[in-house]
Amino acid sequence: MKTKQLKIDSLDLDLENPRITLASDQRDAMRKILKEQGAKLVNLAESIADNGLNPMDRFLILRSDRAGKFIVLEGNRRLLALKLLRNAPLVGDLEMSPAYRKRLLAAGRLFKASSIEPVDCYEVADRAEGVDWIVRRHTGEHSGRGIVGWSGLAASRFRGRDPGLQALDFVLEHGDLDDELKDQISAKFPISTLERVLATPTVRRAIGFDIRNNKLETELPAAEALKPLKRLVVDLATNTINVSHVKTRKQQEEYIGGLKPADRPDLTKKTGSVSSVDGMTGQDFTSALGPAAKKTRAAKSVPRRAVVPKSCRLNVTNSKILEIYTELRRLQLSRNPHAIAVLMRVFLETSVDHYLKSVNIPLNFSTPGGNKDKALRKKVEESIDDMVTKGVPKKDFLGITKGLSDVNHPFSPDILHAYIHSGFYTPTERDLTAAWDNGQPLFERIWI
Repeated sequence: MKTKQLKIDSLDLDLENPRITLASDQRDAMRKILKEQGAKLVNLAESIADNGLNPMDRFLILRSDRAGKFIVLEGNRRLLALKLLRNAPLVGDLEMSPAYRKRLLAAGRLFKASSIEPVDCYEVADRAEGVDWIVRRHTGEHSGRGIVGWSGLAASRFRGRDPGLQALDFVLEHGDLDDELKDQISAKFPISTLERVLATPTVRRAIGFDIRNNKLETELPAAEALKPLKRLVVDLATNTINVSHVKTRKQQEEYIGGLKPADRPDLTKKTGSVSSVDGMTGQDFTSALGPAAKKTRAAKSVPRRAVVPKSCRLNVTNSKILEIYTELRRLQLSRNPHAIAVLMRVFLETSVDHYLKSVNIPLNFSTPGGNKDKALRKKVEESIDDMVTKGVPKKDFLGITKGLSDVNHPFSPDILHAYIHSGFYTPTERDLTAAWDNGQPLFERIWI
C-alpha cells in the first residue's frame, strides 16, 4: 500500500458500497447514497464546508479500470459530500427535498476546494486487501483490533469531570471493589443514572453531600462519605437497580431511605470542614481507620462472585467466543447459575472446536448415511491427545480426563449436557466452580 494525494475529480464512488444496493453507475450510486443517508449527508457537507475534512481520516482507494481514476473503498459519504459542494448543477439535478437542496447550495457557496485539495488517500493493491481494513473500521471492536468505541465513562471523562464521575472514581479508587466488578464497571456503567440520582438535592442532603461549582463536596470523613456512594455504584453496576428504579425524585428518596445501616453515613460525624471527593486520598482513610484497622481490611478475603476466577485471563481471539467468555466473567454465581451452566457448556464446545480446526482435526466423521458431528466427549479427548503428543504433560488434564470417565464428575460432558436438557437438574455454585477449575487447564492451552 502507498499514500497518494489526489484531486476530488479523480475519485469515483464505489458501486459496491455496502451502504447501498449494487449501483449501475456513478449517478446511480450518488442517488442511492443520498436517499440512504438523507439529512446525515447534508449535515456532513455543511460540516466540511465549515471545518474542512477530518484530519484523522483519509480515503482508502483502489485503482480503477478508468484511466486516471481511483475507486473510493472507504469514504464514499465524504466523497459525495465533496462532489455536491463543488458542483451546484449536480445538486440541482439530483432528486432531493427542497430543504436539502437549499442547504447544500448554501454550503457550496462557502466551500473552497482549494482549501482541502489534494486530499489524502491510501491505495490498496486489490479489493480484498481493502476489505480487511474496512471490516476493522465498521464491524465492531474485534477484541481491540478494530475501532474501540468510547464507553459512557470515557465520554463523560472527555466532556469533563461531572459530580457523578467524581463519585464513581472515588469509589473505584477507595472502595475495595474486586477485579471482576471493576472490569464490569469499566466496560459498561450507567453513569447518566448515577448523575441523575446525585443531581437531586434531597438525595444529596440525605447522604451528606452537596454540589458547588460542579464539585461533589461533603463535610463527612472519607470513610463515612464512601458508604452510600459505594452502595449506589455497586447496585447500579450489578443491575440491582437501574434507571427505571430511580427515575423520579420519589423513587430516589425511597431508595436512599431503604439503605441498610452499614451503607448509611453517620451524619453526626460531620467535621464542619468541606472537602471534595476527588480531593480525598488514601491518607484520609488511613488517619480515620488507624494502622490496625487498615491491616484488617486489607486481609479480608473476597468471595468468588463469578465462575471464572479473577486470576484467569484467557487470550480468546474469536469474537463470538470472547463474548461468551466475557459474560461468564461477569455473571454472578449466586444469581445466574442456569445461565452460567449453559454458557460454560457452549464455551467448552466452541473452544474445543476452535482448537481442532486450528490443528486440522475434523469435527465430524463419515458414516454410510453421511457425515455426522463428533460427540463433545470425543472432541475433548482428541484435543487433549493432540496437546499431549506435542509435549503437554498429561497430568495437566487429570481433572478433565477424570470427568470424561466419571458421569458424576462436575466436568463430565453428561453433567454439562444435563444442565441444558434436563428439567430436573439444577447446578450449584460449587458444581459450577469445580467444573470450571477442572476445565481451566484445557482452556488455558487453547487460548494461550
